[in-house]
Amino acid sequence: MQRKFDARQNADFRRRHVALVDAMRAAGLKHYVVTGSENIFYFTGATFDPLERPFFLIVGVDASRRMLVPVLEMDHMRKAWGMDEQSIRFYREFPAPHGEGWAERLLDGALLSGPFEFDDIAPFGVGEVLRKAGGQGSDLLSDIRMVKSEWEIEQIERAARYADWGVQQVMRAAWHGGSVAETYAPTQSLMRKIIREVPDWDALATKVIAAAWPAPLSAEPHSIPRLGDRLRAGPHVAMVLTRVNGYAAESERTFFTTCPTGQERKMFATMTRAREIAFEMIRPGVGCAEIDASVNAFLDGEGFGDFGTRLHRCGHGFGLGNHEPPWIAVGSPHILAKNMLISIEPGIYASGVGGYRHSDTVLVTDNGYRCLTQVPTAIDALVIGDKTFRHHFASYLTRRTLGVSGAKHA
Repeated sequence: MQRKFDARQNADFRRRHVALVDAMRAAGLKHYVVTGSENIFYFTGATFDPLERPFFLIVGVDASRRMLVPVLEMDHMRKAWGMDEQSIRFYREFPAPHGEGWAERLLDGALLSGPFEFDDIAPFGVGEVLRKAGGQGSDLLSDIRMVKSEWEIEQIERAARYADWGVQQVMRAAWHGGSVAETYAPTQSLMRKIIREVPDWDALATKVIAAAWPAPLSAEPHSIPRLGDRLRAGPHVAMVLTRVNGYAAESERTFFTTCPTGQERKMFATMTRAREIAFEMIRPGVGCAEIDASVNAFLDGEGFGDFGTRLHRCGHGFGLGNHEPPWIAVGSPHILAKNMLISIEPGIYASGVGGYRHSDTVLVTDNGYRCLTQVPTAIDALVIGDKTFRHHFASYLTRRTLGVSGAKHA
């Protein structure tokens, strides 16, 4: 059944399609093959889980659009923007009989001819087939996706509001001696809130991660805290990443469950000043590498410039994913432009002690920026109060449900 898109969505999909055709024409291409799930969603609004069955959107320089999908997905893919029954071809179930698989159907001349390129996130096996057929992987779509429309900005702003709500709930669940399990619980509450409030909620295009990274594990931002880990002294990081109907944002805050020491306040203030330096530079025309370099120079002067304490670039882009161009990093070629969405998250990571990092979702505007995430950033607003009866009760329910051992107070 064909999905109905509203007028603004239709206009936005048309804009993206025209931008791709223009880029193909400039590159001298006859066809472009879109293979990645996110990229197909970007151009069609269709969600799916490919598993072992690849999907293809083939765009022609004549503005034609065709899809090749597994036979069991033919009816499902009629929800894709700009497609009709005649535009969707199929291949037999994987693995298919000889001559009826996706590679044979894709390369039989009826769908694809050269010169052509394909998105460079294609799975290895798919990319090998396309390269042998004369295609070339390219990053043609990054520039198209980096600058957002007003409609896309609204979607990301909605995801940012949910990320903020999640951070507040994570910190509300936290207490000195409490378990990480209790801070994972807001993940379910946040997902239920999204399901209740978002029209046409799409399970395949929505994802939530919400929890506290306790000290000293907060010095390892890509580690995964265990349910039984405890929130005691030191800097913890509340981290919430959201993707709501296909559009992503994040909100993160360093917080404490005990009164911060003088050294902790000093490190927190250093992280805060690094953020200020980055924010002061955000405007169209500024090189992303310049921002990261300025932050690095400041942190180096404060004694936090080595790889052991720096670890992480200043930021990255948002869109359909929580990590995508532009990269706010010293090796980045990207230049900020109006309507780009980026994170600002310079951090300090002290092994065995903990990490100090706030992260915000930030829109680049005409002559500056607008921060889409609004959780307080000052240290005194991020010190959790005493444990309450609500904490006792929530802790009891969590231990009973998940089998987490009782808290032992420091």
